[in-house]
Amino acid sequence: MVGLLEIWRRKGQFVLIALIVTLISYLVLMINGLGVGLNRQAGSALLNFDADAIAYSDKAGLSVIRSELSDKTVAAVRTQAGVGDAAPLGYMAANYQKKNGGIKSVAIMGYDPGTIAEPRASGGRTLSAADGEGLLADRLLLKASGLDIGDKLTINLRLTSREFTIVGEIDEGAFFFQPTAYVLRSTWRDLKYGDIPDRPSASVVLLKGNDLAGKPFPDVEVVSKSTAFANIEGVRGQQSTVVSLRLFGYVIGALVIATFFYVLTLQKVAQIGVLKALGASSWFVFRQILIQVVALAIAGLAISVPLAYATERALSSLPDAVPIAFTTGTFMTTSAIFLATAVAGSLLSGRQVLRTDPIIALGQQQ
Repeated sequence: MVGLLEIWRRKGQFVLIALIVTLISYLVLMINGLGVGLNRQAGSALLNFDADAIAYSDKAGLSVIRSELSDKTVAAVRTQAGVGDAAPLGYMAANYQKKNGGIKSVAIMGYDPGTIAEPRASGGRTLSAADGEGLLADRLLLKASGLDIGDKLTINLRLTSREFTIVGEIDEGAFFFQPTAYVLRSTWRDLKYGDIPDRPSASVVLLKGNDLAGKPFPDVEVVSKSTAFANIEGVRGQQSTVVSLRLFGYVIGALVIATFFYVLTLQKVAQIGVLKALGASSWFVFRQILIQVVALAIAGLAISVPLAYATERALSSLPDAVPIAFTTGTFMTTSAIFLATAVAGSLLSGRQVLRTDPIIALGQQQ
């Protein structure tokens, strides 16, 4: 192929272009990884609930912070048609004390053992009805706090402190950008509401059943987990920001590639004129440019993808990990879109090839 042969003969120039393509693709990958990581921190615990739908108070605007349900409402939700199983779940934000004495935030979830709200323990054991001072800690919490199963975790709330024993480790993720800890629902009510009369029973109710989202249940609003996730405070703004940064990355990548190859095409107008005078079609000439663009884009991605993965592994090993995460889909989608934008950027060079008149080009050599 003429295009690949040119790359081989002008290695220095094309290596420089490949390095720039690598940096741009790496930047786009890291932005996409940041989007995935922020989404996980925002509500991976919610997406991991063993539920088909979630019931909020109809006065909360789908905010788990404002949602409060009474015992009567929870009982009424359980008996609604189509509900196969239901479990009340409480939420509150509190502070905890790290092993080194530092203070961080944690999402406290209150549940009843044996229900669909119970998380699966990946280490230690789950809570029993007698574990009023017991706690299940997510692996992110254990990593950030420096604690382990059997250690004491001090929760600070309303100018008081309460000590819990970590009896099990879970892998449920984060909620509201906080690691999660699960306690008994009765303990959660004591922590959040103290001794006030008519204490709320739960923040939300997890539901299992078919086509529950959108059904008109009394005093609650029932939505799917995806809708609940989208309504977590800050998620919409965060996703809009990441999408904008991602779009800018793709556009900048296309513009840089377009500029480089347009300049190269202008430098080769005479050679293009010779090829066209010898009978080469515009499509043949443009195809060589296209081959070069695709080859350099693939070379850049071949370096940037493992580099991005290695960066994510290194950052995740830090005590306060940077919220960057990748999935196979993230790598595949980003690579495909980046290749498409690179090809789009080469169209400017194709326009110049079409406009090159072999007679004029040859005349410029005289």
